[in-house]
Amino acid sequence: MTIAPEKARVLIATDSVSDAEQLARLLATHFENVQLSTVPEHASKEFEAYKPDVLVLAFDAIAKAQAYYLGLYRQLPSLHEHRHRTVLLCTKEEVPKAFELCKTQKFDDYVLYWPLAYDGLRLPMTIWGACRAIMELNAEAPRRSELFAHTRHLRELEHTLEEELSAGEQQIAAAQRSMTRLEYDLATAGEECSRRLAQEGAAGVGVKDSDALAREIAGLTSRQVAQAQAARARGLEPMHAWAKQFKERVAPSIAGTRALIETVGALRARLLVVDDDEMLPALVSGALDGANYELAFATDGATAWRMLRFSQPDLILMDFRLPGTDGISLTRQLKASPEVAAIPIIVMTSDSRRETVKSSIDAGAADFLVKPFTRQSLQSKIESVLMR
Repeated sequence: MTIAPEKARVLIATDSVSDAEQLARLLATHFENVQLSTVPEHASKEFEAYKPDVLVLAFDAIAKAQAYYLGLYRQLPSLHEHRHRTVLLCTKEEVPKAFELCKTQKFDDYVLYWPLAYDGLRLPMTIWGACRAIMELNAEAPRRSELFAHTRHLRELEHTLEEELSAGEQQIAAAQRSMTRLEYDLATAGEECSRRLAQEGAAGVGVKDSDALAREIAGLTSRQVAQAQAARARGLEPMHAWAKQFKERVAPSIAGTRALIETVGALRARLLVVDDDEMLPALVSGALDGANYELAFATDGATAWRMLRFSQPDLILMDFRLPGTDGISLTRQLKASPEVAAIPIIVMTSDSRRETVKSSIDAGAADFLVKPFTRQSLQSKIESVLMR
């Protein structure tokens, strides 16, 4: 990972050696690592060996830049697995075309360079900004999906803590009731024994002075009740006081946890839907209407990879059948790329056979969703995967 913009690896691709050398002199003042690629036959090898952070496409026509980058994509399947930014140089006449290509995420940014613009620092500044964006994306920790999972665990912890405290208080209250009942039973038994001795006399037990015996029993009962009360004071009352103090001490932490849960809950989870069905964006948008999600759509693997260069979603909904590269192959590619492997994937398929489901899971998918899906099934799957 690039540690600072000035240490970014910049690769200048062009078919003009003089243009390449001019650009290298301009950028050498601001960046320590600038390399040239002027031989089309060596393009893929040079890119793979250098692994640039920023690729400057310095061709005198945008069509040449498109052809160069398409050639890279065809010759280098791992092109999109390496996080990089593309800067397109263009003439004044081709600015509208450059704008459209960047707006549709075919390239990341463009700079008007021919004829040489007055602002000679525009290109270095654009590259500097591209490097900064890559650094911020690489340093995005913890991931938003991790935050969602952590808040779920915090919510469960809060619930468990409250349950345990409540259960503890109930146990203490039950023990207090038992001790109170014991005290009552001891006192009642003593009183009953004394009363019967006073009424029936002591003949049945061979005691001459029944009143004295009754007094002795009453004294014994009183001492037993006092011992029971002392035991309660020594054991249960401190436990009750501890539970009360503990609850008061953790109250601020619980309040902070609830505030964090509410804050993270307000974040919009980003979902990338990869499917070539023209109706699917409307179906997914409708099914998730009112839910706290930010949606983006890609119709094929190449578009998905380009979008992942800009930002990483919290979850990918992947169609099983895609043009060019099928969903299972694309899932394997994503899981093989360290930069995006952590993004959970739900494979969408109209084929619910066991082997299809198994191939999805084996490829690295977190779950699968059978088409056609309902609003409830879609939301349930997304929430379940995000909260893992």
